[in-house]
Amino acid sequence: MTQPKGYMVIVDPAMPAPVEFDTITCAHCNRVVRVKKDPGGFCRVCMRALCGPCADLGKCTPFEKKLEAWEARDRFLRSVG
Repeated sequence: MTQPKGYMVIVDPAMPAPVEFDTITCAHCNRVVRVKKDPGGFCRVCMRALCGPCADLGKCTPFEKKLEAWEARDRFLRSVG
C-alpha cells in the first residue's frame, strides 16, 4: 500500500472527541477511502491506490481517462446537435 495522502477528521457532538483517519483517493473512481489494514487494492498498471470495489473489477480505468471520454462525448453531441 502506498502512503496515505489525505487526512479526515469527523467531529460529532454525540462523540466525546473528534475521530481522525488517514485517507487515500481511489485513482479509478475518485472516491475518498479511509486507510485501514486493507484499504482496497493497488493497480499495477497505473501504479496507484484503489478502493475495494475498483480493485475487485480487475481492470485499469483511471478517472482521468473517464473524464476525457465524457468530455469527448459531450463535444461530439454538441457538434451534432
